[in-house]
Amino acid sequence: MIATLSHKAAPAISPREQKATASDSPPRRPRFTFDPHMLVIFLLVFVTALGIFTTLRFGADYYLTKLAERPQHPLHENFKASGLVGQGLGVVGGLFCFLTLLYPLRKRWRVLENLGTPRTWFQFHVYFGIAGPLCATLHTTFKFGGLASISYWSMMIVMASGFIGRFLFALLPRNQRGVVLSLQEIEAEIRVVQKSLAPVRWEEESFIKLLPLPAAAQGQWQTLWSLWRARRREQRSWNQRLRAQRLPASTTRRVLSLLTRKAFLESSRITLATTARAFSYWHALHLPFTYLMFVTLVIHIGLAILFGYTWIF
Repeated sequence: MIATLSHKAAPAISPREQKATASDSPPRRPRFTFDPHMLVIFLLVFVTALGIFTTLRFGADYYLTKLAERPQHPLHENFKASGLVGQGLGVVGGLFCFLTLLYPLRKRWRVLENLGTPRTWFQFHVYFGIAGPLCATLHTTFKFGGLASISYWSMMIVMASGFIGRFLFALLPRNQRGVVLSLQEIEAEIRVVQKSLAPVRWEEESFIKLLPLPAAAQGQWQTLWSLWRARRREQRSWNQRLRAQRLPASTTRRVLSLLTRKAFLESSRITLATTARAFSYWHALHLPFTYLMFVTLVIHIGLAILFGYTWIF
């Protein structure tokens, strides 16, 4: 086991916590706290999914028709790339792609830096980075060619590589401003977490010491996988044992959050160099295709406007 509750002196907890501990009532499940920003994201996902489903529901026959026969299809005027529905999807998809730029711009504009948390900005960045290419796919009517195809396929590469970037992003420890922590800062935060655990008398061994990690394997990708599985396993164990202590829900949430953070920091202390190097390689691949996507997208939009395809405007 990674952690054991002390059998020494009584925990230095508040009277309210002592009363709850002594109670014979069943332990309360930790109360779920909902982030209002997540509600906005869930609504956006719902509306986007509904829009895509509706488009496919009514336009499936058109999309499955051979390209040579589509001009005679009754839905052609609305669902073609320059039609009301088709170009509307293109406008929404292009807008979403441009909105992904707000996340990197936030790091450079002080006006945006104090609006929301890095986590919230990143969640919106992920949403726009997925919804934009999906709408753009329907805009193409699955017909690829010319300059627009360069923009589309670079967009798909950016989206696919974004999933890898999301995985690597989650492995890097960051502070509240979203800045990656150094080894010294990781050590300092681990000490802060240990002090925060002291009032509830939670004694523990180092998370890393209990894992069978050979010295030659430290910092390698197999270690990342082992650490992730171990953290998930221990989180379930901690949650069960904390609930068994009949502590208030607020205390349970606080201790579980601290233990989870400490385990993550101890894991990051070993894998920081490997993860940071992989993230830099990913960045070097992701950025060129991002630039290519936006350059060709701007040209594509400019040509569309030049030839009079202005949708409803």
